[in-house]
Amino acid sequence: MERIQQWFHVLRQGAQEILQDLENWFNKNQRRGILTFVGIVLAIALFSVSMVTAQGHIRESEYEEIVFADLATDRLKTISYGTEDKFIENKKAVSVMFAPPHGTERAAADCILTAKSDELNRDFYYYPLVYNTVNIGEKYNIDPTKVTFLFFEEGEEKNRIELSELDDLDSTLIPELNRLSMWNIKTIGN
Repeated sequence: MERIQQWFHVLRQGAQEILQDLENWFNKNQRRGILTFVGIVLAIALFSVSMVTAQGHIRESEYEEIVFADLATDRLKTISYGTEDKFIENKKAVSVMFAPPHGTERAAADCILTAKSDELNRDFYYYPLVYNTVNIGEKYNIDPTKVTFLFFEEGEEKNRIELSELDDLDSTLIPELNRLSMWNIKTIGN
């Protein structure tokens, strides 16, 4: 225990000597010291900003190369990473598929959309749930592990289809997707 205390004492003395030398240098060269300090702060700030910017570009390039490279059909369009809110707000009416890039539900949806893409009455936009899935799931009230189609009108959700709730995907998915935008039409008998 005594050796550890001696080691900490030597370490503390060394740190105090370095700080004393730094203070003496700063007092002798105040202008150079201030410029050095400002330069270090600017370098740290620039590095931090570049890291935040680089992270967004890296994620966007991952979307482009990994997720968007193998879309099932031309009827699925992409929404760039991090722009889903602005994209939805700026469209008068839009249908968006929120889904993870892989999984059994996604594979089933891709298979049906590929086989029956000519039966769709409009294009759909795809936003992959890869990053920030918990926040997106809470914001749009979706399960980030499942495939969910949402219809928005002027930025507000009007209708939704959750793939897991459909009984026979092969016969019901395309008709349900074609009816997705008909949120204000009442069904007969209700």
